[in-house]
Amino acid sequence: MTTPEPSPRRARLRRLAGTAVTLLLVLLLVRLAGSAPREGLARLARIDVPLAAAALAVYALGFGARALRLNLLLPEHERLPVTTGWALSGASTFLLQVVPFRGGEIASWALYRRVLGVGWARAGAVFVLVKTVDSATMLVVGLAGGAVLALRRGSPVLGNAAAAAVVAGVVALALLPRLGGSAARALALRSPEGSRRRRALSEMADGLQVAHDAPRAYLLAFAGALGFLAAHLAALALLMRALGVPSTVAGLAFASLTSVLSAAVVPSPAGTFGTMESGFAAGLALDGIAPGLGAAAAAIAHVLTTGVCGLLGLPLLVGRKG
Repeated sequence: MTTPEPSPRRARLRRLAGTAVTLLLVLLLVRLAGSAPREGLARLARIDVPLAAAALAVYALGFGARALRLNLLLPEHERLPVTTGWALSGASTFLLQVVPFRGGEIASWALYRRVLGVGWARAGAVFVLVKTVDSATMLVVGLAGGAVLALRRGSPVLGNAAAAAVVAGVVALALLPRLGGSAARALALRSPEGSRRRRALSEMADGLQVAHDAPRAYLLAFAGALGFLAAHLAALALLMRALGVPSTVAGLAFASLTSVLSAAVVPSPAGTFGTMESGFAAGLALDGIAPGLGAAAAAIAHVLTTGVCGLLGLPLLVGRKG
């Protein structure tokens, strides 16, 4: 079911509001960049510009894999043009990074609703499924990186525990569509006939049903999520090299996980800025990188990659459907 087209006046107001919000977010990014640690600014002055540009290009291309992942999790009649899916993935990531106190989750949900042209519950089901796939993939890859680091540092107990967690995560991901969809459907049937709760749970079950009915597409969606993570780690490796930070791919994988976890646990008035750098530096410490250096490099990488997300999602952030 699609939503009716807004009136021209309402569409203009929406575009103006979107433009104003985008400008405010850009100003926030500029202010955050201006308050970066001195060590970070010094490294930024010595950055290898061509290598950093290559890193950001790889990062931007990685969102093509996220666009593919999104379409694979949608029914055929809801699938988006590649450019729209690309922009939606970038815009959603941008909002998650910059909107204060985890408000990016709600903003992204609203963006999915507008772009897909569906109701709140259906958009929520799609957003939750996409976030689940991405978060679970990040968890598995990050733990794999942690296992490698632990084994390298002579901690076989921690390394083997992390490896076991990776295997358990893969199994849980394989069971998600069947168990999650069935649970949502059962709860819907127990809700009052014609109630809003029943309708919402039914739409959530429909969102998971796509993965249940098309397991091949579901598995390919995980391949898309892994493709983005591969580009993400390659971009980070190039950026760290451009900044002169001797990190490893395993260290970057684990640091990416710890940064996401810290941002999820500690809400920040600056979106994920501050908390994500702290988590990233803590993760890189296991890779032998000094916390101060890790935090400075993380701040630079965070601002640059968030800027890329904003540029990719700009058509949607200013109010156009794509």
